[in-house]
Amino acid sequence: MKKSLVFSVLLAVFAGFSFSSCKDKKKDSSCEITSFKVGGEEWLSNGTISKIFCKGTPVNSLTPTITISGVKVEPASGVAQDFSKAVTYTVTAEDGSTKSYTVNVTVNETPCP
Repeated sequence: MKKSLVFSVLLAVFAGFSFSSCKDKKKDSSCEITSFKVGGEEWLSNGTISKIFCKGTPVNSLTPTITISGVKVEPASGVAQDFSKAVTYTVTAEDGSTKSYTVNVTVNETPCP
């Protein structure tokens, strides 16, 4: 009986530590855009997302493919955006923290060669 009681107490203590370690697991705070491509071309460089186009290039309905280190990005990857004005993307991490990126597109006054 004494061995059974000691075993039961040890089992309860071990189970308590096991459950608390699962509960206390720190959530990831990573919330980065790691790739931002339109038409297969990478627009992300040194943490900045931008692109310069020649005059006459339509930029009002471009669809980016975005890769992140987080749980979601808004607006979502694969959704067409009007880049004739700045578009802000917000990445959310597992722990709920966020980071915003503003995408700037410039259309030059010079036509494409």
